[in-house]
Amino acid sequence: MERKRNTDSQNTAEGKEGHAITAGRGKVVKLGLIGCGRVAETRHLPALQNLAGAEVVAMADLDPERLRRVADRFHVKQRYTNFVALLDDSSIEAVAVCVPVQFHVEIALAALEAGKHVLIEKPLALSLEEANRLIERAGQMPRTIMVGFNLRWHRLLRQAQAMIQQGALGSLELMRTAFTSYHENVPEWRKRRELGGGVLFEIAVHHFDLWRFLLRSEVEEVLAVSRSPHWEDETAVVTARLANGVLVTSIFSERTNESNEVEIYGQAGYLRVSCYRFDGLEYVSSSSRAGDVRTRLRQMAHTLKELPQGAWGMRRGGDLIASYRAEWQHFIEAVQHDAPVECTVEDGRCALQVALAAIESASLGQSVRVARVPRRSTAGTRDFAPGTSKRSIGEA
Repeated sequence: MERKRNTDSQNTAEGKEGHAITAGRGKVVKLGLIGCGRVAETRHLPALQNLAGAEVVAMADLDPERLRRVADRFHVKQRYTNFVALLDDSSIEAVAVCVPVQFHVEIALAALEAGKHVLIEKPLALSLEEANRLIERAGQMPRTIMVGFNLRWHRLLRQAQAMIQQGALGSLELMRTAFTSYHENVPEWRKRRELGGGVLFEIAVHHFDLWRFLLRSEVEEVLAVSRSPHWEDETAVVTARLANGVLVTSIFSERTNESNEVEIYGQAGYLRVSCYRFDGLEYVSSSSRAGDVRTRLRQMAHTLKELPQGAWGMRRGGDLIASYRAEWQHFIEAVQHDAPVECTVEDGRCALQVALAAIESASLGQSVRVARVPRRSTAGTRDFAPGTSKRSIGEA
């Protein structure tokens, strides 16, 4: 059965900050990475270098030169230009699927059939039909499968979630997020919605998952507007209403500088998280103002307190790489101890559904309601996964 973990039972992302991460007392899990693109080279492989309990023993990529370059850099000896050959290697116990989204389901299903545990990068699939097919098959296989939403394991976002659950913000009202970067040239598939390109698929899906993760509520309605001067959905603004009444607005772009920020506003105060800063968690109560002297002095004291560990963490790649490391730690421990995972393929489906609704909204120029459609869970009990309307995506 697909293994699931309730988000109430969270593991500490890094234990003590700055200390090496261990993956429990189980045997070392031998890993194969399928896809040697940017996310594998700059995120997963650097994170796995410092992770006890896991060893990358093989890589696969269609591009022989890219495969050689990345495998040489990270000293991986086994190399395949066909992912099927990697899956045929019986010494490999688990794989990461780091290919363009149009191939996610095909490769993940093949990996499960080959008896491998699977970590699949976001977004889960191109369509809800594909996602449903993967969910159904995963539910029949005694293997661990997890979706790679690394921001769930970001140190500051974990702290923010704990503060929200403890009631530090009181009744929640608003959420605002921003996720931006700059790319002059991108692969052709990233320019076309039908292939999984554009910010609504490629990066916004991270924050669609964060909406659910931080606010503990499902999305009911979205309205999206996008700009497409060079390729589809280079820049977008998405607003949403969640089932608990919280209103959300998020901005996404691949044509400006790097930022990854989250703000949550409640009746008792607000939280701001800047994911690229070691001191990027800020809380301001409703009785204070962001710019007053006491608040600024408190922020300066917080920065000084965080500086030693922050400097150490930056030498190891900063909190972003640490989030991938913690994500992998969680996955490896689930494999070693036959434990449930926190970010399931059902979670991946929910985020995908919001992305599809946002794309439909941007195309139609009107809001799209995200309905809750009953379906059978992988455990055979009735649960609810989102479907969409005004005209439901995937609806006849």
